[in-house]
Amino acid sequence: MSEPEPRCAHYQFVHVALRTLVFQEARLAAALWELDDPMALLDDIALQVVRACRGEGEGGELRAEQLTLHKLRLGAHPCVVIEMPEPVAATEAFMIAILELRDLDASPDSDQAAERRYFTLEYSGHRPAPHTVLCEWTAQGSHMNMGGGPEPEVGAFVTELARFVLD
Repeated sequence: MSEPEPRCAHYQFVHVALRTLVFQEARLAAALWELDDPMALLDDIALQVVRACRGEGEGGELRAEQLTLHKLRLGAHPCVVIEMPEPVAATEAFMIAILELRDLDASPDSDQAAERRYFTLEYSGHRPAPHTVLCEWTAQGSHMNMGGGPEPEVGAFVTELARFVLD
């Protein structure tokens, strides 16, 4: 039995649309952290992805109510973790982490250029339990596989990210 193909809306939201916007629109990462309820923003992105997938003859559905957003601190940095619907195919993601490398403890007057980092915790198959891979996308569009990832749980994901970001 062959492995299923990644769902268009799931894959495109994580690996193309949201990633591209995070790096091209610095305000997006800040808005996800600062807005009381950024779900309407995520829903708009998801709807655009679904429309594009349908335009390519692909089905699929993705809405903000299927996502869970967590606002955390990774050291002094704001980190937004988005839990995706359960992945069913390799390269679909359990979670995304958007990290701004600005210091939340610094003076609000400081003029920090907030570099952003974009991580994914991806599904890579069952063997016999779900196997994860930790990856990072760069602003230049490179997808770096950092090897086997943690359990698909927010705390484990953030703890693993801290090893790469805070060390």
